[in-house]
Parts: sequence; structure tokens; C-alpha cells
Amino acid sequence: MIALIIVIAGILIVLSPGGESPAPAETTQDELKALAVAAAARIDGDTLAALKPGDEATPEYTAIHDELRAFRDANPGVLYVYTMRKVGNATEYIVDADYGTGDGVEIGYTYLPTEYDAAFLAGFEGPSTEPYYIDEWGDVIYMATSGYAPIRDASGAVVGMVCVDVGSVITADMLKALATDAADEVDGDALAALKPGDETTPEFTAIRDRLAAFRDANPGVLYVYTMRNVNDTVEYVVDADYRPGDTPAIGSVYQPTDDDSRLLAGFTEPSAESELSTEEWGNTTATIISGYAPVKDSTGAIVGLVGVDMGSSVTY
Repeated sequence: MIALIIVIAGILIVLSPGGESPAPAETTQDELKALAVAAAARIDGDTLAALKPGDEATPEYTAIHDELRAFRDANPGVLYVYTMRKVGNATEYIVDADYGTGDGVEIGYTYLPTEYDAAFLAGFEGPSTEPYYIDEWGDVIYMATSGYAPIRDASGAVVGMVCVDVGSVITADMLKALATDAADEVDGDALAALKPGDETTPEFTAIRDRLAAFRDANPGVLYVYTMRNVNDTVEYVVDADYRPGDTPAIGSVYQPTDDDSRLLAGFTEPSAESELSTEEWGNTTATIISGYAPVKDSTGAIVGLVGVDMGSSVTY
């Protein structure tokens, strides 16, 4: 998609002409750390340290709350910004920029870190970042990456941490556009001619490499693959991750269920799932949301579809 690039405090967010991003543009760790440090510099550490549950209506709370909201308003790529502190083995929220809107949390709301929160905990010591991840808050699904930076009081002691989530909200239109772009990368005539056993042919390799390049160019895309209708079932054709014995080969069958109406619709026109789903491959668990678009041959006939899964994964 033709993109308008907006530079926000060193962060690149790529927007389509309609204002929606097909995937968040890749933000470097240094850029995100710098953004979190800038947010932390706006917070009065002495005031933050003194806040306790029930202080949400005080001028001190309001002053920090307004600073966080102003910071987000000045940086359109920032989805969420909030502060936290350590309390024993747990952490708790202090000031949330969304408090009072129905989504933000109060002072003292507890979060117990897990073994996967090393980057989060590192933010209490120095600037730190997370990789891209997919999540939902209420009815909103978004793709983001988080940056953290310590907040210090007047003596230089760390009294908390600011958390900055940069990314974009994922909509059905975004997923459809992303899948349509992926479908345009596929040679429909070559796809239609592929048959089981062709995984080592130049034709298969060319499509696989185009799909892999598409994924690499769109941070947040985990998987991209093609499928086609065969009688009453669906079969895989080219998978960007194809490896013998590990990922679906040509002809690997998938039997659609009643939950696959959006997938099946993708053989006719661009379609998108409306909810997150969880998939497991070996010791990897992925949280994804998918978009689909038909692949056409040179005559305009539909010969398959491309599926694009946006999301994040955890390897155990």
C-alpha cells in the first residue's frame, strides 16, 4: 500500500491513505527506549512516589495524569501510557492515562510478573523494550510494542516506571487490505499448476520466497500461506514457512468447520476474522487474527486464497 510516513519523536508509524496501517512499521529498540525516556522525564517522581490508593481525585494525581495524556496526544503512534511501581514481588499501577474513561485502572491495581516479563522488569533499572505483540482491551484488538523507562525522584532514586505502548489498532478493513496486498504477490497461474511433490520446483520456491518477503516487510505478520478448494475440503498450497515434515506441504488437507465462515468467504472476496484465536505448533503458542483474500490467475479466475495471520508467539 502507498504509505504516508509520519515521524513521531523518532518513531516511524506507517499509515495508509485512509489512516489505517496494514501492520505497525518496525520501530527500533533505541527509538522506543528514547520515547519511554522522554515520557519518564515529564513525570515528577516525588509526587508519583507519594500517591496511594484513593488519591485519584487529588491535584497531584491529576497533574501526572494530564502529563501522560498530553504526551500521548503529542505522539499519535502511542496507544497507551501508564506508570507502575514494585511492591514486594508484585507490581502495581499508579497513574494510567486512561483512568476515568472506563478503561484505565486505579492506583494499586496489581500485576504479578511471570518468567516472561524480563524486559518489563528491566524497565525499572533502565530503558527496555518488548518485541511486537497482539492483544485486546475490551473490544479493541491492537498490535503494539512496549517501551519502559525508570522514573526517579529528586534524589535520583527509582520510584517507578513509565510504560509506553506504540502500535496500531487492528480492524477488519486493515486485515482485508493486508491480505489483498499479499494476494497481489502471488502468481495465480503458477499457484494453480502446483501439485503434491512440487515443493522443490522453481515455481513453488518463487511463490514461497515472495510470501516470506511480504511477511518480512510487514512487522506483526507471523504467518502467510496459500490454500485452495478441493471438493468439500481445503488444502494448503504454498506456506512461507515450508520445511519438509514440519509445515504443511502441497495437498495437506484442512477440513473446514462451522467456525470457518470467514476463511471460506476469502475464496470469493477479502475477508477477516473478528476475534483473536490461539494456535499451537510444537512448543510454540501463537495468538493471531487472520485476513484472507482470493488469488486470481491471468484470466481473472479465482484459483485459491492467501491467508495472513497477524499476531505474537511464545516458545516454551
